[in-house]
Amino acid sequence: MGTFTRKFSTQSHVARRYAGQDAQTRDLRTPQLTLMTVGGIIGSGLLLASGQAIRDAGPGLVVAYLIGATAMAIEMTALAEMSAADPRQGSFLVYSRRALGPGFTFVGGWIFWFSSVLNLAAEATAAATFAALWLPYVPTWVLSSGFALAISGINFLTVKGFGEVESGMSVIKLLAIGLFILVIASALFLAWPLPLGHGLQSWNISGGFFPHGFHGIAAAMILVMFSMSGTGVLGLAAADVRRPERTIGHAVRYVTIAVYILYIGAVLAITAVVGWQAVPASGKSPFLAALDHFGWPWAVDVFNVVILLAVLSAMNAGMFATDRVLAGLARAGDAPRALERMPHGIPRAANAVTGALLLIVSLLTYFLPKTAFLYLVTATGFQSIFVWMLIVATQIYYRPWLEEHRPDHLRLRLAFHPWLGRFEILLLLAIVATAPLAPRQLLPLAIGVGATALFAGAYLVLRRTRPAASQ
Repeated sequence: MGTFTRKFSTQSHVARRYAGQDAQTRDLRTPQLTLMTVGGIIGSGLLLASGQAIRDAGPGLVVAYLIGATAMAIEMTALAEMSAADPRQGSFLVYSRRALGPGFTFVGGWIFWFSSVLNLAAEATAAATFAALWLPYVPTWVLSSGFALAISGINFLTVKGFGEVESGMSVIKLLAIGLFILVIASALFLAWPLPLGHGLQSWNISGGFFPHGFHGIAAAMILVMFSMSGTGVLGLAAADVRRPERTIGHAVRYVTIAVYILYIGAVLAITAVVGWQAVPASGKSPFLAALDHFGWPWAVDVFNVVILLAVLSAMNAGMFATDRVLAGLARAGDAPRALERMPHGIPRAANAVTGALLLIVSLLTYFLPKTAFLYLVTATGFQSIFVWMLIVATQIYYRPWLEEHRPDHLRLRLAFHPWLGRFEILLLLAIVATAPLAPRQLLPLAIGVGATALFAGAYLVLRRTRPAASQ
């Protein structure tokens, strides 16, 4: 334990550079933190990529969502334990540097940033797909690059009211999905007219509830993991949370319940009305495909407005977090120092770099108009899994320090330590191993592995040139 403590002590000054200034006020409460986290999670993964996931697994996608939501809950609780006991700005990178050392933190931080850019590009492509309902003759790459530029520009402006705006958009998003599920449930159980062959009986035709068996569920898992990424807001907001031990714990519980209900309810509703074999794999939201069956054009337009705003909101929140992670990397000496500047609290240099790469990646739709979105979400899903494994591994090695130095604050704990964390890592590795079951996932997997190798190689090179104290 002495060696462990000395290791933390020698690295603490670098960890503080990741964290930056501690927040002077803590006024985030459970509702705001819950809504911000849900808003970061629910985006194009559920609203668009779920179409391909349903085609892979059929109604049995609910099993994949159960597995994914459980993995998400474990990862969130691991992050919440550290954030509640030792709330700091900088998210999991602060704890990772202390527990695992600078190498893992360098690679993890850059993977987090790179995967976030891919995620933002996927959201921009999804937004372009939704906007195409009204602008069918405008090329997707024009719309997606336009959204990328717009969101990057917004993040050069003041951050005042950011939390309120994102919380409000999350409420609209939750209400819209909840209302969608209620409308479908009413049609099923109150005998609203549905096309012949649709309804509860659709779960038992065309192969039944599990048309592709285990193979289909496994093939959909990477898309499922992408749809549940975005939990990092818990760590990023920890320093601004009032009564973190209580607030963060409640937020994790409510977010998990919301994801279980909304994701499973949405899949059951869509497949009951459309039938899994008719759900569009790309180019259209499966939610809109379901609403088409009711003959309400106005409902399709209204819901399309909501999901477009929801995706742009998630994109804006993602850009907000991604810029600050890049600035944190610069603050710790893991990125060019110019990127750490935050005049008026806005990381403008980091936003410029993030926005430039986002624009380049968004132009991928010019070359791959039909497949760019699925490539982006799959690549993001693989890299999100890496980040989750790093968070859980950090919690395993960070718990002993918390027990020694902050036992009074360690009220929120991941159960069955360290075995549940080890189970989570094995589960995530098993999900990665499903890649060969869906050929479209092999290229994104190669991108993820290649990016990890690239950042690891960069660290090994830079380690030789930086002072020992910064390592």
